[in-house]
Amino acid sequence: MLAIVKGHLYLMNNLRRIRGFRRGSGAIWGRIGTRGMCLHDTDVRFLTANARKASGWAGAFLSIIALAAGSVYGQSAAGSNTPATSAQLTVSQASISWKRVAGTTIDLGLAGAASGPVVGLWYAGDTGGGLLVQTESGRVFETADFVHWRLNTVASPRLAGSVTTSLLPEPGAKVQAAGARFYAVGTSNVYASDDNGKTWLNLTGFNNRSVIGGGFTALAVALRNPQEISAANRFGVWRSLDGGLSWRGLNENLPNLMVRRLADRRTAVLADGTLASVEGGSWTPIGGSDAELALRARLGATVHADLTAAALAGTTAYAGTATGRLLASHDNGGNWREAPLAQNGGITRIWVDPDRPDTALAAAGTRLLRTVNGGQFWDEVTGALPSAQIHGIAADRSAGVVYLATDRGVFSGNLSLNDAGAADPNWKAISGDLPAAPAWDVRLNTDNTLTVALDGYGVFEAPAPHRTRNVRIVSGADLTERPAAPGSLISVLGAKVEAVRNDGVTYPVLASSDQSSQLQVPFEATPGTFSLTLHSAGEQGSADSWSLPLTVKDAAPAIFVDGEGAPLLLDSASGLVLDSKTAVNAGSTVEVLATGLGKVTPEWRTGVPAPLDAPPAVSGTVTAFLDGRPIEVTRAVLAPDYVGYYLVELAIPAIVNRGASELRIVMNGVESNRVKLFLEPNLPSQ
Repeated sequence: MLAIVKGHLYLMNNLRRIRGFRRGSGAIWGRIGTRGMCLHDTDVRFLTANARKASGWAGAFLSIIALAAGSVYGQSAAGSNTPATSAQLTVSQASISWKRVAGTTIDLGLAGAASGPVVGLWYAGDTGGGLLVQTESGRVFETADFVHWRLNTVASPRLAGSVTTSLLPEPGAKVQAAGARFYAVGTSNVYASDDNGKTWLNLTGFNNRSVIGGGFTALAVALRNPQEISAANRFGVWRSLDGGLSWRGLNENLPNLMVRRLADRRTAVLADGTLASVEGGSWTPIGGSDAELALRARLGATVHADLTAAALAGTTAYAGTATGRLLASHDNGGNWREAPLAQNGGITRIWVDPDRPDTALAAAGTRLLRTVNGGQFWDEVTGALPSAQIHGIAADRSAGVVYLATDRGVFSGNLSLNDAGAADPNWKAISGDLPAAPAWDVRLNTDNTLTVALDGYGVFEAPAPHRTRNVRIVSGADLTERPAAPGSLISVLGAKVEAVRNDGVTYPVLASSDQSSQLQVPFEATPGTFSLTLHSAGEQGSADSWSLPLTVKDAAPAIFVDGEGAPLLLDSASGLVLDSKTAVNAGSTVEVLATGLGKVTPEWRTGVPAPLDAPPAVSGTVTAFLDGRPIEVTRAVLAPDYVGYYLVELAIPAIVNRGASELRIVMNGVESNRVKLFLEPNLPSQ
């Protein structure tokens, strides 16, 4: 495991078991040199002398450890693109910093920027010095300078007085007096009359449309100035200082953009079905239709029901209704399977994993439901989530992390999405510095960001908490994702782990730092796929925890490699480390550093260094292949005085071709990573 300090590479070894190391203020690191490690002027040091001064291949083992540079921290070893598995990370609200995406208005070509519906407005007090509005969501905002708005939690809507006239400018218009002038507001426009309602002047109409939009709901007149009027409609709030001859919008800072769904990270579906996209830092309406509404209509026709939620991945479709029915289809809606029992509350949202469609989540009111078998069975996994309507769902199956958008904000929880594991997600609020408002949708993006739609306040984005730390579990040999075996070394990158357990079995932590940790799989571990629970003391004393899937097999061989992908081996006769510039001679015997070879005979205790004399031998049969041809394995044992390392001794054939050859070791049909050896046909003259 590597880190970079002042431009140099440092390798962390299992610090409790490698003799000659001294603990500094953190983990134990050795600087990677051409042949070994050296002292470095940091508070973490390596002592060059091996405490036991062992001879032969055991003594030379210290040098080979110095070359165990699988890759720079956080990246895979050379020649491997296998991504490591992310962890389930318990996050805290304080760790999230949100950034607004665009503003809270939309450009609709009106007299000013528009927002969402305003259902009421009135001037404050008897002086009419400020303006208050009530949005469709029920919140009341007020402004004193007609630029900035603030939430008002105590004001009550005030109804304007009305007068009766013999003639209305449009059916249903409401009329109010302002001195000698009458104003009227209808559904389509605002009007004025200076002759007690005998004739009316349209104040907002132009070319058969309102310049400030339609759907008017209220009109207010300033008490001391009948020329100052404000109007509310489904596009926001508007003000005129000249009796309606000219208008300007007051929506720029009014939190009233009614985003209801995120079609993608920069495209929103508004409450009226309008699709809006961010262009030049502003929201602009775009053509097209809501894809989910179209999917609901198509699937609803096949299931003969009005759907309130639907999701599709490949040919697997899920559908939900307002009565709580949950249905699944595996042939693109041709045939449906219904969950055995209808849910209490309508289904409002469904999420399906695009890579494993049998995994899905559904929101039923305040409850969260899970299926991992394609809808045959749904179990409730709400846990201790604060009671609130769930509107949006996003998840990362490989990490076992779920994000929810609810009436009480945004939450994150850990939940197994590969199997019907424990349903205690340990929810944490991650709204952080977001405004206090219901969250209507949440989206997990491919670039490790999280996008959230807030009622009225628009769209916000932040780094996805569980991916910010990028906690991963990898092989200790080459830092790639692969199964482990009893006795294996595994590494956790991105976290300082203090305790690890699985079903009552403790995994010893051999080394840990803020960046990485090294563990040993217990020799008593049984084959299978498990959820490994890791614990760490987080910042300011907070407890962090992760749950990572780990597959254990009887054998999972892996050869240690350096930063260039070269195997870590030494010449048995001389004890010299063989790097990529040193050829392996024909007829020689070499020892390869490996892990994952499983149980040993006699049995050995987990976490205890192997003895220098007669180290336990690998119980299974180890085979090796050079360019696809079997070569002799003379012995395979635990590496003396170390934990989790194995030494495999190989007899190189007497006749070989000069140049690079491919080496692999195999146990129980499981192959190791493939590495390169550089062979020399003839032994050097004596």
